[in-house]
Amino acid sequence: MAESQIPEAELKRSRGLPLVWLLPLVAAIIAVWLLYRDVTQGDIRAEILFPSGEGLVQGKTVVKYSGVDIGRVGDFRLVPGAEELDGADGVLAEVEFNPSAEFLLVKGSRFWLVKPEVSVTGIRGLETLVSGNYIAVEPGSGPPQREFVALAQPPAQVSGEGLRVLVRAPRLGSLNRGSPVYYRQLEVGEVESYRLSDNDTEVEIELFIRKQYAHLVHRGSRFWNSSGVSIEGGISGVKVDVESIASLLAGGVSFYTPEKHLQSPLAKNGQEFPLYNSFADADAGIPITLNFDRGVNVTPGSTPVVYQGIKVGEVSDTKASSSLNGMAVDVLMDPITDDLLTENTRFWMANPTIDISSGLSQLLEGNRIEVDLRRGQRSVREFPAFSEAPQRDPRVPGLHLKLNARNTGSLQRGASVYFRRIEVGRVQGMELNSDGSGVTVFVVIQPRYAHLVHKRTRFWNVSGLRASASFTGLEVEADSLLSLVRGGLAFGSSRSARENAAPAQNGDSFPLYPSREDAFEEGLDITIDLPSAEGIKEGAAIRFRGIQVGEVRRLRLGPDLTTVQARATLFHRAEQFAREGTRIWVVGPEIGLENVANVDTLITGRYLSLEPGNGAPQMAFTAELQPPRQDLAESLMSPGLTVILNAPRRGSLKAGSPVYYRQVQVGKVIGYALGELADRVYIYVHIEPRYQTLVREGTVFWSASGIDVNFGLRTGLTVHTESARALLDGGIAFATPERPAMGREVESGSHYPLYPEPEPEWLGWRPKIEIYASEEPTK
Repeated sequence: MAESQIPEAELKRSRGLPLVWLLPLVAAIIAVWLLYRDVTQGDIRAEILFPSGEGLVQGKTVVKYSGVDIGRVGDFRLVPGAEELDGADGVLAEVEFNPSAEFLLVKGSRFWLVKPEVSVTGIRGLETLVSGNYIAVEPGSGPPQREFVALAQPPAQVSGEGLRVLVRAPRLGSLNRGSPVYYRQLEVGEVESYRLSDNDTEVEIELFIRKQYAHLVHRGSRFWNSSGVSIEGGISGVKVDVESIASLLAGGVSFYTPEKHLQSPLAKNGQEFPLYNSFADADAGIPITLNFDRGVNVTPGSTPVVYQGIKVGEVSDTKASSSLNGMAVDVLMDPITDDLLTENTRFWMANPTIDISSGLSQLLEGNRIEVDLRRGQRSVREFPAFSEAPQRDPRVPGLHLKLNARNTGSLQRGASVYFRRIEVGRVQGMELNSDGSGVTVFVVIQPRYAHLVHKRTRFWNVSGLRASASFTGLEVEADSLLSLVRGGLAFGSSRSARENAAPAQNGDSFPLYPSREDAFEEGLDITIDLPSAEGIKEGAAIRFRGIQVGEVRRLRLGPDLTTVQARATLFHRAEQFAREGTRIWVVGPEIGLENVANVDTLITGRYLSLEPGNGAPQMAFTAELQPPRQDLAESLMSPGLTVILNAPRRGSLKAGSPVYYRQVQVGKVIGYALGELADRVYIYVHIEPRYQTLVREGTVFWSASGIDVNFGLRTGLTVHTESARALLDGGIAFATPERPAMGREVESGSHYPLYPEPEPEWLGWRPKIEIYASEEPTK
């Protein structure tokens, strides 16, 4: 029953592709399309064999051509004993190239690794510091190829069209790939490569000359090595050659075509030339003749011709001039000077000098010929030459000034000019004035210091040593060791000059003073009549309170031939001393039983001292041989107390003798005079202001000079003196009684008797008297 209820299946035939097959069909079509694109447009795989894998990174190192990435390193594989590397181990890089680079994958293409390279010839591959190393390619022109061997070094960086010539040299020197090739110091090409010759006896160097300069190379051209420094020594000196700083570091080759070979055919690719050691060896210099008016010490093949420190020629021969009145010197000049050998160019002989700043190099180099190259209207090949350097060299940059001096002392050409002891210029030369009245010194200040010189700037000579001696010691001063050897100059300006004076201009003239003091102390001229000039010399100082305020310039006999007249200068800061009332006296050594003073003048010489007055201006003075004594009337009016002591005799008292109170000096004797009737002597005593209250109406004075000696059988020998000075200079002591005998204070001019000795009672007085306070205790 259940079976009879199931319906029978009805079969129907499908009329198309079932939809379930549609999806696999589409996938198959896409796969075929991708396979086709991969075959026709996919990356191209190639293999490059490197001697080392250093610098290559899997998946990162790219291949570049014309600055565009055209491939990338996909994988590495070591290749031991690679035949292409002469059995050395290598690294095979599998590179996937863009299909557009297929034309580069041909026979003849060269691959190499580009990485940073710093050398004296330049910096290459600097961009790889940021982007990383990459593989560069130089396309070939053969059939397609998929396997290559990379170059160990990049090919020479020479591109473009040009001339390639070969020079042969016995040695390479400091030449390298990329070393410049010069023509008249203009870089026109570079060293492309070098190698040993087949017989290993020479070095063959390939030079590339750029197309625009190829016409400069003739078959008669001469090439010479201008690399580095060439030093040759001999008895006549040391020869040093340097073409340029670049050639000094990287080496270089220069060439030149002598005039006689300018018509020779142009050089062709592959033309061979010898490479000489120098342009002189190449006989490529410009021959000129220098006519000296006398014989000079030059050596053919050694004596250089120098322009601003650079060698531009060399003496090739010497001979007597045709008229036998001088010397003709043949010189080969560097071709670079061709346009400057004109009627305005000058030559002169430069002898070696001692220069501490450059050591003994000039002495070792020997004589040299210096040249001032200048353009002109016509080319010249024969020149008159000078046996000495010109005194001025206007080609030196800077501020050129003229200094006028009576004489130059030890100043020499090349001496330094200092400002605050910093060298800021040089002395170029000196010449005697046409009338013989003085010397003109030519100096040049460096451009960066030219602003320091003003119209009111003072120049002075700092050559040699300046010494001063006294009993306190010997002082020796020199600005520098150079100024000691070659002399030197210095300059400075006052603050007002710096602020107000206009800047100095080229050609300005200034006086040259013998010293800084003279430069800034022009001062006021005065005349001083002296009884005698004994001990006073020209240059003697004029001092006030120990400070020099002037100087004696000249000594002459007076009009009456009985006195000496001194012309002196008061420095401008002491011009106010030139007034009526100023007293001047000679200070010399004083050595005697009574006094020893001014012993230092035994070494330094006598000088003049002055005491300023306050009258009207005055220019003429009379000096005394002794210091002036103080006027007694003035003493009475001065601060303190001045009393007059009446004594029968002066004894050993003199001006300056001390006055004691309880053996403490409180004053001094300022003078003495006979009384009106000559029956007594007035001793004038000045008591210092702070002690004047010690002198009262009851005060007694006695002589403290000499020694008081007492002897007795019971008391023995007693020796008494106020002080050792009182023993030599004499002295006075006084005592004041106690109240009420003390009395009142007295005024200046009061008279007291001067007793020969004290009474014993006086020595016992001890009154209490207030004195003015002292700032510091007396030592």
